Amino acid sequence: PSAEQLAALRKKLSRVDTDGAADAAAEEEDGDDEAEARRGAAALGLGGSEQPESDSEDEMPLNTIGNVPLEWYDGFEHVGYDLEGRKIMRGARTDELDALIKRFDDPDANRTIHDALHGVDVVLSQEDVALIRRLQRRRYPGATFDPYPETVPFDFPDGKVHPLSSAPPRKAPFLPSKDEAKKVMRLVMAMRSEQYQRSVANRRLQEAKERPDYQQLIWDEPPEGEVRHRKRLPAPKVSLPGNAESYNPPKEYLFTPEEAKAWEKMDPADRPLGFVPQAYDAMRKVPQYDGLIRERFERCLDLYLCPREAKTRLDIDPDSLLPQLPSPAELRPFPERLSSRFVGHAGRVLSVSVSPSGEHLLSASADGTVKLWEVETGRCERTCSLGAEVRSVRWCPNGETAVAAAVVGVKMLLLLPLREPLPAAVR
Repeated sequence: PSAEQLAALRKKLSRVDTDGAADAAAEEEDGDDEAEARRGAAALGLGGSEQPESDSEDEMPLNTIGNVPLEWYDGFEHVGYDLEGRKIMRGARTDELDALIKRFDDPDANRTIHDALHGVDVVLSQEDVALIRRLQRRRYPGATFDPYPETVPFDFPDGKVHPLSSAPPRKAPFLPSKDEAKKVMRLVMAMRSEQYQRSVANRRLQEAKERPDYQQLIWDEPPEGEVRHRKRLPAPKVSLPGNAESYNPPKEYLFTPEEAKAWEKMDPADRPLGFVPQAYDAMRKVPQYDGLIRERFERCLDLYLCPREAKTRLDIDPDSLLPQLPSPAELRPFPERLSSRFVGHAGRVLSVSVSPSGEHLLSASADGTVKLWEVETGRCERTCSLGAEVRSVRWCPNGETAVAAAVVGVKMLLLLPLREPLPAAVR
């Protein structure tokens, strides 16, 4: 803006500040006077102009996006959709300088707010402004509402609230009336009559005919087997105290120092007794039991968490637990005749491994030896004695290295079976 525009703007700001303060004070006084006048008219029964009827559809918001955040529409030209699905275009927003200049020229600028849901500016009416001011002052929304109505006096027919006489009540009001007893007897005789019983039966038949017939397929089918209801068992009883729980138990129930130390070292779940028996001369010398609250709490947990149901024993045939083996015909093709035989170990063979090339075979035995066999001929090329039982032997998957590993006890040894010559200690 130019210097002339800035000078004109400063003059308007100074004039609006003084005029705005005066207008605000005048409006506040007018609002207070108007509220006092309405309250006085309501108290005298003279006020109360009828409010114009309003259509609920006109008060509904035109934007139907629901609870969708308005930030999602920042990059679009519209702010939502109306009831017919048409776009609600965003209103033209001016910059802050134009808005400030317009505020000085527009007399309704103080009552104009921006509706972000519909993207338009809304001018509040005098009633809306008065309502907002009442709410800001923590008053009732309605100007004619009287929070302190006049007290309605209650008229007592007897002229008193409490009886003045302390005489006891008469006995007659508490005795059954003879007339009422006769009426009850007549009703009982009528209910026992055959006519009444027939009328009751006819009414039940009529109600059954009028009742809709709902076809519930899940209930129409009869149950396949006998319905077994769950039977709840009573809570287990606490075992009665024995001699060890006595305040002066026999000496054979008291712990020796060695038994007390062994009891302290044991796990709480493995202890035969949850306490150390002690002897006292008199009952009054027995102190409070330290584990009382803990035992009561564990008892409540047992009653609350442990299921108490009658469990039936399962009668299962042991043969039914064995898996059903397939027939040999289903496992073909498989070798049906002996093609090669490898003989040479003195003990049980524990592990066998074939080389990556498929030409050699390593076998580990309980006699402490590892033998290298030729697969095609079944000939033993060499034997390695490792001095103890060999649990496992495996070739290296890399065929170029020709390395094997053997497990002897807690050790793992690496072997070179194909290297020549072998050391004399492992021949």
